[in-house]
Amino acid sequence: MLRYLIIFSSALITSILCVFLLARVSLKYKILQAKGIPLAGGLGIGAAFVFSSCLGVYVYGISGAKIFSILGAALLMLFFGIVDDFKELSILQKFLAQSFCAALLISSGVMTDIIYLGFWGNVIVTFFWILGITNAFNLLDIMDGLAAGTALIVSSALLTVAFFNPDLDMQILSLILCAVTFGFLIFNLPPARVYLGNSGSHFLGFMICAIALVLRYASKNNVFALLSPVVILWLPITDTLLLIIFRIMKKKMPFKKSNDHIAFRIKFFASSPTKTILVMFLLCFIFALAGVILVKVTNFVASGIIMAMFLFSVILFWKLIKVDIYE
Repeated sequence: MLRYLIIFSSALITSILCVFLLARVSLKYKILQAKGIPLAGGLGIGAAFVFSSCLGVYVYGISGAKIFSILGAALLMLFFGIVDDFKELSILQKFLAQSFCAALLISSGVMTDIIYLGFWGNVIVTFFWILGITNAFNLLDIMDGLAAGTALIVSSALLTVAFFNPDLDMQILSLILCAVTFGFLIFNLPPARVYLGNSGSHFLGFMICAIALVLRYASKNNVFALLSPVVILWLPITDTLLLIIFRIMKKKMPFKKSNDHIAFRIKFFASSPTKTILVMFLLCFIFALAGVILVKVTNFVASGIIMAMFLFSVILFWKLIKVDIYE
């Protein structure tokens, strides 16, 4: 337990220092900014994650090929995000960059292992899972603290699942992800002093979907546990799906920030950004908790949880889509 504490504390402190120092550099040299606020969050999180991962290798001796494959692909995604922050890439360029990182991860053996789908079926599911979750966090970054806070809750849920397995490598990666995200969130809560940037949202989304791919959920007594990562990530997934539907209905490009997000609809009732993200955090926590519980119960109980969460989602989001949002 002491070694876990050492890694978490080191990752947290390193994240705070990296984000703070890089934000100062951004302000001093007037680079990587949006409306005068540094976009240094992604670079700070990435730097802290690399340092803490090296510490994890030293302390625990983790050295699996999948670990380094995930780190390498995630850092490449971070690089593409930084380029996007400096000079906004086109939708095609973003898709190609994300596809390359996804292919790199899949080629290293990080993919779903659903026996009913076969090899190519798992490749296709994995590819769209990576692109979907990565873009979901990028699209969710529309309010101070929202994307990072959601990432913290989700990564905490994945950390819990990693302890259930148990999977030491994923425990360390999830723990580090929680710590570096928490360190950044200190600067990103309303009113934000540092932004995540495309680099940060892509990095967090990619790391989360990669960890979720490596973890094991189902057992002979509970095949429904395969849906655990989907339930854990249900808030960003649903937000993205609804956004795409709304944008298509308005005959506009779906993959860009807009007032059609769930958060803006909740803001109509919550009346303030702080209350809005607290409600979003609560929803994310409910889904994440349900996804974690799903791993430890029987088929019968799991089916009940899935039905309950589905009905809850339908009722909640049916009320939200009735809210008129004007851009």
